[in-house]
Amino acid sequence: MTVIQTRGLSKRYKDSWAVDHLDLSVEQGDIYGFIGRNGAGKSTTLKLLCGLARPTQGEALIFGKPVRDSVARRRVGALIERPGLYPDLGGRENLRLCATLLGLDSPERQVAETLETVGLSPEEKKPVKHYSMGMRQRLGVALALLGGPDLLLLDEPINGLDPEGIREMRELFLRLNRERGLTILVSSHILGELSKIATRYGIIQRGRMVEQITAGELERKCADYLHLKADQPQRAAALLERELHLTRWEMRPEGEIRIYETVDARAVGQLLAQAGIVIEEMGLHRQDLEGYFLERMGGADHV
Repeated sequence: MTVIQTRGLSKRYKDSWAVDHLDLSVEQGDIYGFIGRNGAGKSTTLKLLCGLARPTQGEALIFGKPVRDSVARRRVGALIERPGLYPDLGGRENLRLCATLLGLDSPERQVAETLETVGLSPEEKKPVKHYSMGMRQRLGVALALLGGPDLLLLDEPINGLDPEGIREMRELFLRLNRERGLTILVSSHILGELSKIATRYGIIQRGRMVEQITAGELERKCADYLHLKADQPQRAAALLERELHLTRWEMRPEGEIRIYETVDARAVGQLLAQAGIVIEEMGLHRQDLEGYFLERMGGADHV
């Protein structure tokens, strides 16, 4: 089942398109890693998906219904930018207020259970203004979980956390996905952490979707490969495929051939030389996750 579907979703502020004809698809059970540079349009997209902003063009569907449909909205929990907390109240009091606004049944029970789910004590008395960053983020996730949503929209939930806090948050998301079947869309610029939880990715640049890819597809694309450029690339590719029985290779722009399976580079060179094909470049390329994303986003600036 498709949980989120956008078609041409766009948001314009004055003369700038924050989101530009974005097509995004999230399936039930996904942990969807939403990746882009700062200012790429991630936060604006999430605001459009939870009804905090109205699109200039296009549409967004949640569980097959418009974002502003009351039934669909009750199935969504969101943490966008910083959680809206009352600093002079404790965590439990903050959740009680939210539970009252949502009109939840058995609010005290749900508040206590939600706090325990995110690793906070229901008995903690100190006000939120004295919470650590990690505690604030966990409380923000608790606010998003009130009411038992089927979809979580999380904007940079691990930003500013120490390594221990990041690990705890990661384990929480995996547990919610595994035990409750929650679909989670999480934006983050910490690529290494996303790679530990995401089942699918969406890469956004200047408000446009660059690529959507599954974790399995990404793993294959980030495999080591033999890079090859020749003066007759089409003929070289056909020859190598036929003679070396290649099955995992691709032709890239500007005639670059990438071979993703183990081959003897010397055998490749000899085969092409015998056919009168001149090798211009050849070498083993090692691709990592961060390198792949940076390449797709157009360079090595901060994400």
